[in-house]
Amino acid sequence: MTEQTLAQAIAVARDGDVDTLKVLLARSPEVVAAFDADRRTLLDHACRAATGDIAIPLNPGTPRQHAAVDLILRAGADPSAADRDGWTPLHTAGMAGHPDLARRLLEAGASPETDAYGKVGGSPLSYALFYAKAYMGEVLTPLYPDNLRTAAGLGNDLGRFIKGDELTPDARFGLDFYAPEFFPTWSRTFERQEVLDEALTWAARNNQCDTMAVLVGLGADVNANPFRGTALLWACYSDKVDAATWLLDHGADPDLRHDWGGEGHGVDAVAMHLAAQHNCVGCLNLLLDRGADPMIVDGAHGGTPAGWAEYGGATDALDILRHRLG
Repeated sequence: MTEQTLAQAIAVARDGDVDTLKVLLARSPEVVAAFDADRRTLLDHACRAATGDIAIPLNPGTPRQHAAVDLILRAGADPSAADRDGWTPLHTAGMAGHPDLARRLLEAGASPETDAYGKVGGSPLSYALFYAKAYMGEVLTPLYPDNLRTAAGLGNDLGRFIKGDELTPDARFGLDFYAPEFFPTWSRTFERQEVLDEALTWAARNNQCDTMAVLVGLGADVNANPFRGTALLWACYSDKVDAATWLLDHGADPDLRHDWGGEGHGVDAVAMHLAAQHNCVGCLNLLLDRGADPMIVDGAHGGTPAGWAEYGGATDALDILRHRLG
């Protein structure tokens, strides 16, 4: 098999050209086990294409792209084959929020207990929960990593991670992963307060209000910014109105400035900036109703929430801000 054959197979799989892909697989069946220069397999490329290259918000892909994935699986592709960074097709399904794709990969034998980028806990489930896709927990089982943060994101019972006033060792297992690789490095301490505050942000973005109440009862701070975002900011990013309401009711500051997200993205930003940019109209209206400053500017661009909405193409949010501001 030549590199050209693999490149051709990747191209037709990404396009969802199932008929041509069938011919190529019949002619060169070894292509399903081949790796490209980035150590990505044909299945890896097909899964990426079927998710809009891991698009956020979700891109459903086309039926023919998903048919190409299934054809490659039937041809004997290894569903757990990782690229040079340890990324697997199941990571793609998890981060992009595709339960059906994840289910098909698992049925083909994919392992949910794989770590991307050499980070313990960098599993498909962790990437799903980081990006506020708690529903993926119904598919990505057994749960890995099974720790306090995962339980918080899924709204599961936290009791077994608490012993007296202390966290059990299992509560901290798998916290080596904390964000995708393009986020800044976090020199974490793994101290009790930090672990609780981080878990609160994961519960908030996944709309787990009862779990947030438990975490705050244990000492989590509603205004803490453990890593690149308070619980309120993450709730507003994912437009979780129930979680944002709970946090505001329990003392969260809607105008608290802090850095958020990837390097340089949200410098001295506030929750309203993110709600506006991502067209999260539920949380945007909530923040305005609760007296958040609609003219507050971020620290990198001097942008107002309306400016962030315009930049993000969030037309609904921009209309709301213009209407509310008269």
